[in-house]
Amino acid sequence: MAATSRLKRLIHEIHRRSLWQVLLIYCGAALVAYQAVQALTEGLGLPQWFPAFAIVLFIVGLPIVLATAFVHEVAPPRVTRAEPTPLTEAEAARVEAEATAARHEVRRRHRFLTWRNAAATFVIVLAAWGVVATGWYLLADRAGPEQMEAAEEMRKSIAVLPFENLSPDPENEFFADGIHDEIIAHLSKIADLRVISRTSVMEYKGRSGNLRTVAEELNVTNILEGTVRRANGEVRITTQLIDALADEHLWTEVYDRNLSDVFAVQSDVAQQVATALRATLSPAERELIAERPTDNLEAYDWYLRGNQYYIDREEYRIAVDLYENAVELDPDFALAYARLAMAETELYWWIAEERTEERLARARRAADRALQLDPDLPEGHMAMGLYHYWGHLDYDSAVRHLAIAQRGLSGQADGYWPIAIVQRLQGKFEEAALNLRKAFELSPRIFWMARTVATTQYHMRDYEQAEAYLDRAIELAPEQFGLYLWKAALYLSWEGNRGRARQVLQQAWTKIYPPPLYSGNDLWQWWLYRIIDTDYEHTLRRLNSGVVETDTTSYLLTKAELHALNNQPALARAIYDSARAILESRIEADPARADLHSQIGVAFAGLGHKEEAIREAGKAVELIPVSKDVLAGYDWIAFLAEVYVMVGEHGAAIDQLEYLLSIPGWLSIPWLQVDPIWDPLRNHPRFQALLEDYEQ
Repeated sequence: MAATSRLKRLIHEIHRRSLWQVLLIYCGAALVAYQAVQALTEGLGLPQWFPAFAIVLFIVGLPIVLATAFVHEVAPPRVTRAEPTPLTEAEAARVEAEATAARHEVRRRHRFLTWRNAAATFVIVLAAWGVVATGWYLLADRAGPEQMEAAEEMRKSIAVLPFENLSPDPENEFFADGIHDEIIAHLSKIADLRVISRTSVMEYKGRSGNLRTVAEELNVTNILEGTVRRANGEVRITTQLIDALADEHLWTEVYDRNLSDVFAVQSDVAQQVATALRATLSPAERELIAERPTDNLEAYDWYLRGNQYYIDREEYRIAVDLYENAVELDPDFALAYARLAMAETELYWWIAEERTEERLARARRAADRALQLDPDLPEGHMAMGLYHYWGHLDYDSAVRHLAIAQRGLSGQADGYWPIAIVQRLQGKFEEAALNLRKAFELSPRIFWMARTVATTQYHMRDYEQAEAYLDRAIELAPEQFGLYLWKAALYLSWEGNRGRARQVLQQAWTKIYPPPLYSGNDLWQWWLYRIIDTDYEHTLRRLNSGVVETDTTSYLLTKAELHALNNQPALARAIYDSARAILESRIEADPARADLHSQIGVAFAGLGHKEEAIREAGKAVELIPVSKDVLAGYDWIAFLAEVYVMVGEHGAAIDQLEYLLSIPGWLSIPWLQVDPIWDPLRNHPRFQALLEDYEQ
């Protein structure tokens, strides 16, 4: 009974002191303040622990608020009498009224002090949070606007891993791959997302591993996984979105649909992912995602099969046949026409026997049809851009179409690297580098993309950036000997450092088996070996016919030059003559190849045939001038300068060198300082002036 009585008294005191109201109002105010704290945390780029820190402060403040109601009490005024005297009725009423008023005053003052202390506690809590937040904001080593933007982009980054085929028929693998590819394409249409390219994620096909590791390798936060099962005209697609860095499931869905609803599933997945990642989706993007490429499911089937051969296997002839099946079933299938045009152009560009006017005309017809059906189709403009580039080397027309394609494919690596390649040929290196860096960001596991960024920065003479991207390329593909050649050349251009260049090649020889020494028609080797290893006898012993993989003329000219530098003129002449004989027959068969004319120019110079040497080296420059191809044209001018030195035309050689140093390229003063081919120019006043200008 005593315990019950105490509990009643406690409840009475709680009610009397208005603690319920204080508690509710304090918690309500704390909730409102917490929302403000969250907004400030995100807006100011504060660490994610700041909202939790505010909660802790509010919890600490709550007992203080409640304690004030019990600790602080105001007693009523007391009247002291010498001795009690009887009161009249009127006096008793007056005394009772005064006592009642005193009690009300006590309660009023108590409530005031309690609320005052509660408010003070609340303000102190917010002030404490604000002091810490302000101190961190002003003093901590926090991210600036660019880093904050990068962090936000990282939060909205995603990689879609290859979908697993669960169909009873294993041949439906192409369908699972196709759904995977289309979902990536849909997500890539959302500008507010960063979506890793299909090429980079396909290496994880069939692999199981830690998703956090995968996310770190692809430089993303989120991973989308899925499975596809197709049978009897039905399809089941399961998807799950995971924050791989936090190991948290964000969204999952199972779609059991008729095959005719497959496009709606792709659209829904893209929208659900955008919602889960709080990405902004514009009305135009919603329309793009909701579009159906075709109403003919059989044609779509052939299209997906074509993609498998075109994208994954690079078997363009088979892809052409499959795309033709698709457009035959649906003559209004614009996307299939675009892919058909690309496959036709690839055949024309990469396969010599397919380089016919008929093949090129077929590519043009398919591209025209794609744009006729859908003038805004990004893939249609991509196809037309590649046709102008690979078909006619018409860079201006190519860039015009590729720029339109880029706007529609801004979330895909394919929207950036094709236009960048053409921009490099135009000499627009800054624009090309920007596009290539974006392409590599979306395809972080593709070594040749890192290499292309590196070589672009190299030609811009931004050597630090070039080194960083070459290191990344080597990390991705340590077996690629050409990457080490580029890095060795980089150190010669950057510092004229033979030792570092030699170390790079030694690194390659320890990593690659069998150890390479010479790899085909690679100009870097020709120029590198005469600079890096001045023990020409040693290099010649290692450089034998057994190390040659493809082009024998490059090998012969390298050996001839090394014999000449090793003071063996007779051997050098004999080998130069062998190279000349081979090159003459090649030029007769293919007179438009600039590289053959450059090489035979060097061979003639080595034989002492001055006029023929200058004529042939000049012919290469005429065939592909810098105005037509900055990269190749640069090399042919360098060959021409070398020929001029070999035949004694030193002033003409320096003219070429001055021009090469004035435009983007691999040649530099440090290179000139260590390359022995330029030794005959060392005492020439103009050459000395070049070196002095650099040193000053």
